[in-house]
Amino acid sequence: MVPSDVRDGVKTAVNITGLRVYDTIPDGLVPPALVIGQIAITWEYTLANSLDRGSIDLILITGRMSERSAQDYLDSFLAATGSTSIKAKLDAAPTLPKNGVATVSNSRVVTATPISVSVSGVEMLAYRYTMELWG
Repeated sequence: MVPSDVRDGVKTAVNITGLRVYDTIPDGLVPPALVIGQIAITWEYTLANSLDRGSIDLILITGRMSERSAQDYLDSFLAATGSTSIKAKLDAAPTLPKNGVATVSNSRVVTATPISVSVSGVEMLAYRYTMELWG
């Protein structure tokens, strides 16, 4: 499991029109944006076949907390299905391929938790998605 390849695979899988996807943590960003975080890895999770296990957080940021439209927009990404569903996009590419080659054996989105983040001093609506990875 090569972290940069996994991040590239996530970026490729989440191809939603109008959503900026950052595969590295940016100095600044313009919402709506999905920031792919760092990967936590447990090597040789099962000794019998040397399966590695990992997790990665994705931070979805849509707009200022005071904007009703930002909440409605955020809700469209949180749906379990549909063309703007982040979960559906990632579920459709469980091996997170990069240039047609699998970067993990399997992956799944397990949670989406509401948070707020500060972007250039402005509190923004956001969700933290957690993905489990096996490779």
